[in-house]
Amino acid sequence: MSTLPKPDASLDAADLLRRPLHNDIIELSGGYAFPQFLPDVTREAGIAATVYRHETMQYAEVLGLDDLRDLIVSFVKADGVSCDRDNVMIVNGAKHGLDLICRAFLQPGDRVIVTAPSYMTALSILRTHQVEFLSVRQDDDGIVTGDLENQLLNDQAEGRPLPKLLFDVPEFHNPTGITTSLARRRQLVELANRFGFLIIEDDPYRRIRFEGDPVPPIKSLDDRGVVIALGTASKIVAPGLRIGWVIAEPDIIERMAGFKADGGTNPFSQRIFAELLRTNQIDELVAKLVAELRLHRDAMISSLAKALPEAEVRTPPGGYFLWVTFPAGTDADLLAGLAPTYGVRIYPGRLSYAGQPVLPAIRLCYSYEDPERIAEGISRLGRAYKAMHSQGLDDATKASLLARLGKVPIH
Repeated sequence: MSTLPKPDASLDAADLLRRPLHNDIIELSGGYAFPQFLPDVTREAGIAATVYRHETMQYAEVLGLDDLRDLIVSFVKADGVSCDRDNVMIVNGAKHGLDLICRAFLQPGDRVIVTAPSYMTALSILRTHQVEFLSVRQDDDGIVTGDLENQLLNDQAEGRPLPKLLFDVPEFHNPTGITTSLARRRQLVELANRFGFLIIEDDPYRRIRFEGDPVPPIKSLDDRGVVIALGTASKIVAPGLRIGWVIAEPDIIERMAGFKADGGTNPFSQRIFAELLRTNQIDELVAKLVAELRLHRDAMISSLAKALPEAEVRTPPGGYFLWVTFPAGTDADLLAGLAPTYGVRIYPGRLSYAGQPVLPAIRLCYSYEDPERIAEGISRLGRAYKAMHSQGLDDATKASLLARLGKVPIH
């Protein structure tokens, strides 16, 4: 039976702190897979464990199984990316690929270009390498390349070291949902060539498209080897496989491989994913997922209009996330800390900024819960928002509520 407080409940600060976390948390935070669509890979696992046991029960080659690398070459060719096996390395998910890039190219104090806001886990990984951030704003066409160019010209004129890397999610950006225009993608490649930085193109959501035509990957526009592309099976098959890939020039792949101290990415998982690709199952899996997640997205947007009319949200044509902004003065951190008390978990937008947040915002994910639970979760969030604005909370109470976010994994 629900124990959620009513929106007009006369709760004081002490009541809020005494209230336990709800025993049925609706998960609208991390980018988890939709449980009902996780594929049955019994057949593929059986093949991996029998026909290919000589490879799947051994350490793996550092670059990955040759079969899988060749299949990745074919897989990305459909997106316009031309490469060979020597351009591909298999990794333990795209996050692992990003970490290897950092190990190969960065020293403490080096500068990295990111969007404001940006993918929160990428920021966390980059911080472990003690980088300095150059944050560049976005508009509806993606990262504002004119602003970036001006900053780079100023740095050059004043003799400051130029950034070594640029990280971006150009397709259904995490967290904003923005897709970078073709013109901006071309401008990014031109700037990379001109100012000597590498572009890390993280592209996990490309095939999760609900409407519109795809934009060519930045890697497909690269004729000088300045783009390192990251891909993953996590968003189109299952995150538990922990299979991702890096596509780059062979010398970059070789350099990164020198830091890959894992005994080789799990060959059993590699073989399962290779069999899914080899038997052309991925397109069918993705088509079903796209149809389902479109319903999830629409349910979340319509629910927000009812429960949180004060909020503004962009409707992304694909991906996993909604970026929700609130009127000035809204404490989005406090809302995220209070939300689990009302039975829903979200991430505050602050986690997506390398510096100070530009807007009070939250990131919501619609991939994990079904449409009915999404609607209920947004209703609960609306109640938390009303409760937050109906009471004056002192700093100590706010700090206690924020502590309830805890050490949750970020995806």
